[in-house]
Amino acid sequence: MRTKVNAGPRRIRVKESVYYRETPAGRRYEITYVGSDGKRRWQTIPGHDNLKQAEAQLVEIRQKLHRGEKVAPTKLTFNELADEYESKEKRHLRPGTSSRYEQNLRVHLRPHFGKRRAHEITTDDVVTFISVLSEKTDARKNGAPKLKGWTQRNVLTTLSAVYSFGVRRGYVPTNPVRGLARRERPKVTKTDQRVLEREEADRLLAAATDRYRPVLKTALFTGLRLGELLGLRCRDIDFGVGVIHVRSQLSRDGRLDAFPKTDNSYRDVFMEDSLARMLKEHRLASAYSSGDDYVFTTATGQPMNHRNVQKRGMDAAAANAGLANSRRKPTMHDCRHTFASMLIASGLDVVLVARQLGDSVKTVSETYLHLFDKANHAAKVRNAVASGLGNGLETAARNETQHANVKVLQTADSRN
Repeated sequence: MRTKVNAGPRRIRVKESVYYRETPAGRRYEITYVGSDGKRRWQTIPGHDNLKQAEAQLVEIRQKLHRGEKVAPTKLTFNELADEYESKEKRHLRPGTSSRYEQNLRVHLRPHFGKRRAHEITTDDVVTFISVLSEKTDARKNGAPKLKGWTQRNVLTTLSAVYSFGVRRGYVPTNPVRGLARRERPKVTKTDQRVLEREEADRLLAAATDRYRPVLKTALFTGLRLGELLGLRCRDIDFGVGVIHVRSQLSRDGRLDAFPKTDNSYRDVFMEDSLARMLKEHRLASAYSSGDDYVFTTATGQPMNHRNVQKRGMDAAAANAGLANSRRKPTMHDCRHTFASMLIASGLDVVLVARQLGDSVKTVSETYLHLFDKANHAAKVRNAVASGLGNGLETAARNETQHANVKVLQTADSRN
């Protein structure tokens, strides 16, 4: 007689298309549906005792089927899904974004997930991957974390983009990154903004070399992003009107002209008089001053390199000016913060500040909320002192004068 092999825990029906199996760790839920290819599919929900997640997953799949989307997991590995994503989506990405995504895939994602079936990778697997990223250390920095929170989040953004593409094409049923809880995502610590005081800015520019002083001053007096500065052409500077037209930026690879970061980045930034004079002198002294030439160039007429401007320009000037002794050394992006703080301190509202920075009102409000609060608080204190304490002092002075006059009269009467 043939012995029947035990196939494991029996599948028990909870409701239509939702089942579970009893395991030592708890109930393991499964859902079933007929995919867009007409075949019956079974999908195990990651984790245990998560009926609500199983029901939500089933609803999402049915909605996709109702919209006519493909829902039929394939045997694609993660590497194959990533290949498909790069071949179809790369042309739609900005050059800088495309470069970062390619690096994230090559350095982090492909080595970790590469040969696994794409549709089998779960949210729990992503949580494990985040732990791997956070545990990487840099021997050159005494074992400090190699990947900061922002970098880890950028890697997750790439992973999410690949899976969103896969979901849209019907290669995978869900995007596992979307299932992450807030506490499971990489922790991000915001770097303190460094706003240069007027005296610090003067010292910085005085300590800069002739080659880098023009780009540093333009950064401080316009708030342009570094890519926007290096992407400026001579035709973008209108000395007649006194504005700089921001229409493009230079990507970090130094080879491609890219569109500005967002639609808001297309803007006209007003030039202060001393900046306009300096840029005129810079243009007259340059061997490359035709309309299509870059404003800030190397000796061969090529645009300056992002890294060189930071290292040889900003870092060297900050060191010579003694600006990195007690606080962290300023960066090129701190010039943008300094410009924003000057606008806010002068009383400009958030809309005008956003227009000059080329950011959304929401971004400016969130980034510089403390500066707006500080400016408003200072104005209110001044007004309060002027209207309240000032009047009180005047009243006290009058009372003191009247009291003194009475004393004089009393003294005079007693003598008489």
